[in-house]
Amino acid sequence: MKKNIFLCAAMAFCLLTGFSSCDNKPKQDVKVVADPDATETPAKDIFFYTPNHRADKYVPTEEKMGFSSKILSINEDEFKDNKNLKEVWIAPQIEHIANRAFSGCSSIEKIHFQGEVKVINDEAFEGCSALKNLNADVYTIGVNSFKDCTSLETARFGEHIWWIRVGAFYNCKKLRSILTGITAKKLDDGAFDGCTGIEEFSVPNDFKNRMFGLIPSADKWKKVYLLSTEYYAKPKNCTPNKNCTLYVPDAFLAQFQGDAEWSQFGSIEPLSKSKYFTAEGFWK
Repeated sequence: MKKNIFLCAAMAFCLLTGFSSCDNKPKQDVKVVADPDATETPAKDIFFYTPNHRADKYVPTEEKMGFSSKILSINEDEFKDNKNLKEVWIAPQIEHIANRAFSGCSSIEKIHFQGEVKVINDEAFEGCSALKNLNADVYTIGVNSFKDCTSLETARFGEHIWWIRVGAFYNCKKLRSILTGITAKKLDDGAFDGCTGIEEFSVPNDFKNRMFGLIPSADKWKKVYLLSTEYYAKPKNCTPNKNCTLYVPDAFLAQFQGDAEWSQFGSIEPLSKSKYFTAEGFWK
């Protein structure tokens, strides 16, 4: 009996001291702001930028940032030269990112595009030198929008891509892979100037006579995807190497393989065997 009383007393003492010690723990100096418009509880370490922050001209000191559902676009110069941000979630309702919105944000490593973006405007992410990968469903990529993103290695754009403007990826020397959907219609000269490390790229149907001439360092090419609606002769500005594989629409495989000019590629395979595209050239 005495033993039981002693054990109960010991447990009660531990509980009391445990709660007391929790109350006395030093609090971390971390700002946690929940999205007031969110339907689900967000991750606790993400700061949500609201119209009130915009009105107060608040400069984020946080590393991870999302946007309130009431933010419908990102303004010119809004986060320019912010050195604190490392990871940003572009909310689904945001369709426009204005000029220089994140220009000079040299600490940003990840950008999550959660919906369709109609326009990433001029110099929007220029100088985001820590950004490594880009995956966005965007319609227009503006002038110099990712210029000097010197750590960028991959760029993927969905079925809505329409226009890639001059200097969009200027001096992205580590860019290895640039893949766009078949829908791309406009490509400015100089869009990939200085991108001397590209190994893998897609050629939308409307760029078939220009794209090869805009991708430098043909000796580094490893995989090329022709998103074509027809068979066509090899452009004169296409100078492949024998280490490069050409992927073509399945329906025209025999014609491409039987062409001596296209056979300058090391091998010619059907698009359906690629990791990214269907037999017709759409995203898998």
